[in-house]
Amino acid sequence: MNTTELQPRGLKWRSVLGHIAMFLVLAVVSSAFNTSGAYVPALWLPSGYGLALMFISGSRALPLVFVGAIISAWVQALMPVAEPVKMTPVMLTVLSTYGFIVPVVTWWSYHKTSRQPSPLVSYKAFLWLLGTLTLASVVATLPLVFHTLLFQPESAMAGDSLLLRGSFSAFLGSLIIAPAIIAIGKASAFPRRVQRPAEWFVWFLTLGFVITMASYEPVQTLFLLLPLMTWAATRFSLPGAMLAIGIAALSGLACSFVALPLDQNGNLYLLTETLIAMMVAASCYVRVLLEDRERIENGLEAVVEERTRELQLTNYELKDEIFVRQQAEKSFRRSSRHYRALFETASNPIVVIDDRIRIRQWNGAAEILFGYSRDEAVGRSLTDAFIPREQKDELAWKILKVLNSGLTQDTIETQIKSFSGNRHIILWNLNRLHEDEDDGRAQLILIGQDISEIRRTQDQLHYLAHYDVLTDTANRRLFEDRCRQAITSSLRHGHHCALIGLDIDHFKRINDTLGHDAGDHLLQEIARRLGENVREEDTIARLGGDEFAVLLSQVSGAEGCEKVARGLLDAMTRPIAVPGGEVIITSSIGITLAPDDGRSYEQLLKNADMAMYRAKKAGRNNLQFFSSDMNEDMLRQMSLEHELREAIKAGQFELHYQPVINAKSGKIVGLEALLRWHHPEKGMLVPKDFIDVAEQTGQLQALGEWVCHNACLQARAIQAMSGYPVPVSINLSSRQYNHPKLTEQLGRIIGETRLDPTLLLIEIDERILSDRLEETAKTLAQLKELGIGLVLDRFGSGLSSLRLLRELPFDQVKIDQHLLRHATTEESTGAIVHTLINLARQLSLTVAATGIETADQDSFLRQAGCHLLQGHRFCPAISSEELAALFQRVKQGYTLLPADQFSLPLSGESPHTGDQ
Repeated sequence: MNTTELQPRGLKWRSVLGHIAMFLVLAVVSSAFNTSGAYVPALWLPSGYGLALMFISGSRALPLVFVGAIISAWVQALMPVAEPVKMTPVMLTVLSTYGFIVPVVTWWSYHKTSRQPSPLVSYKAFLWLLGTLTLASVVATLPLVFHTLLFQPESAMAGDSLLLRGSFSAFLGSLIIAPAIIAIGKASAFPRRVQRPAEWFVWFLTLGFVITMASYEPVQTLFLLLPLMTWAATRFSLPGAMLAIGIAALSGLACSFVALPLDQNGNLYLLTETLIAMMVAASCYVRVLLEDRERIENGLEAVVEERTRELQLTNYELKDEIFVRQQAEKSFRRSSRHYRALFETASNPIVVIDDRIRIRQWNGAAEILFGYSRDEAVGRSLTDAFIPREQKDELAWKILKVLNSGLTQDTIETQIKSFSGNRHIILWNLNRLHEDEDDGRAQLILIGQDISEIRRTQDQLHYLAHYDVLTDTANRRLFEDRCRQAITSSLRHGHHCALIGLDIDHFKRINDTLGHDAGDHLLQEIARRLGENVREEDTIARLGGDEFAVLLSQVSGAEGCEKVARGLLDAMTRPIAVPGGEVIITSSIGITLAPDDGRSYEQLLKNADMAMYRAKKAGRNNLQFFSSDMNEDMLRQMSLEHELREAIKAGQFELHYQPVINAKSGKIVGLEALLRWHHPEKGMLVPKDFIDVAEQTGQLQALGEWVCHNACLQARAIQAMSGYPVPVSINLSSRQYNHPKLTEQLGRIIGETRLDPTLLLIEIDERILSDRLEETAKTLAQLKELGIGLVLDRFGSGLSSLRLLRELPFDQVKIDQHLLRHATTEESTGAIVHTLINLARQLSLTVAATGIETADQDSFLRQAGCHLLQGHRFCPAISSEELAALFQRVKQGYTLLPADQFSLPLSGESPHTGDQ
């Protein structure tokens, strides 16, 4: 058979009428198979003809198939049927759709699923044709079923019966005619004379006999069609076999249709149709299978012929060379010795084996590699003696394939066991040898190359690509892949998997204090402890720095996750010995479940991060499960971050000032600069509404520099308003204070604004200073050299107040507002505030208090000896535009002290109690 791929052929207009006539003829023939109460005949041949046109001409045949479907539907409407069926326009449309869908859907589905252009080139392609034809037949019948159920519910034929009959009609009609036409179309033309005419004649006589018998016993006798079809499939050419199978099927179907009683044309005829369909499909499959085998055999013969020609050419060359060598026998012997020396001294192991895989030759490189001499190796089985058990079958199969087939060479990679016990990875090149020795039995020469180092390098590269070198845990890439597999498994099988995010609390301090070697040792120990507390099927990954993640591939909901996470928390808190000492660490854990919280790796990773950050905010050393409100908080934070960036660009920030008054005279002796955000939608926002977002997104540094610059600029204007020196104080966050260029930055701002540095006060939270006292002392000394005043804010909130007062150069202390709120109602807190104030006064420091809102707080602080007062009781924070009016009123005699102010003496005297 011609194995050239089927190419779409264009349709010539002169052949269009012939195709339409063929549709008419096939529709008339199909109408002869009408059954009682059915809209479509029991055999619909136009669908098969349309399918053949689609495979022969491709998409160019679509208009012709469409027209043929309409014409066939009209023929069905005009032809008489067993029972009158009312043909409406809707019914004609449904029939036309039925005839059009089968070829088009079959052709389209086949080309989308099969790589072969024609269904007759291989058995797999024919199986794809059967599958797509079955699907298309069912799809095409559905409109008929819906039409019957909607417009003719009283019809005798039920929906399921109509679905079966309509599907079998399209399937059998297509299978009878389409393969024959496709095969004839591939052959381009009919043969000039029939091959094996006598056998054809006998076959037709046999068919006549079977049809005659079937006219009496149609159902039982139809089974004789199967050997008849098999005869055609195995003896005739592809076009002839397909044509003969179609003729036999059509004859048998017609005989059954005539022989069966009219009132039994229902289920009994459907059974006959099913049997014929199965026989046609099986016979066509057998013919295609034989055609596929012939094609493979022809291909192998072509390969053999090509190799034969090559060998003949080689043989001619060898004869010429032998002739030359015969003229110089001494040179020939010398060359032979050189060849043997090359075999023996080759650096690659060379092994010659026979057809029983026994070693016949063994060169020096093989002796070195395997550790066995030639005498010890010859006669032994290569696979049994030197190849690992798991690779024996594969190597033996490769060797036998080269020895017993037309294949002359192949390659395989195996391990080998040497005498010393070492294992090497060898890439073998297998070549078949034909020799006169050993009774002409074939031999095989194996030339090996030791690629052990290459494979070790590849394994190392694979390890580096998928694992973290420091902790021997999975890296981000491998972890992502396993997470995706676990999520897919959980969705398929309906169980849960969990992703746990774990971050070491204050890990940077360990690197800073004990060194990076200690930090690396700590990470290794953490990875080991994590491995001890999870199952083997779970995955531990280091995502970066001190951040780990754990994948629990299958868990029993939140309870199982929490149990595992609690175990991890407990494991982390055990002391860890590191170079330079022993440390105890804590961790923050975030947990998310799939598929409840998310169905993608990215979503789960984000959820675990959010839960982990919530755990950090909750005080660290705890675990948090992801919840929907975390996502809402994240969205709000992202929105606020965007708005904050736009606010910085648009200049929506401004400074408000709250007066600091002398407790004795009520005179304004300072102003605290407070940042305000004039939000276009939310109104005026205070720092607590946005300062955390600014710090997390890295915008706090720029915002703090803006505050310092504008406060210094406005401080010069304030001096002009007040008429006397009024210092301005600003607050520093922890990130600003720890910035390495803080002093340089403040010095530059003071120089640019030309402000007297004594008029600038820096307020620093006591809690920022207590952890890094040595660095703090150095930084504060540099600020003091600039002339800037220093204020210890929230005095009393930490645990090292005495040390801070003794060693750091502060000018003022400001009592913690939390202590002040409880000082008037709690005796113990009041005693603490008294002690702090007295301590500061004894060290000649000015004592200030802020957040004063009630008369009781005012009275308490005066009695305790506080020098400076600040709060809403005296004056709220006002904008810079209102400062001029405030100072003007003060000059006119207005005092900020409330009307109910008590005249209480200050306890003791201090150089700081005068008018400042």
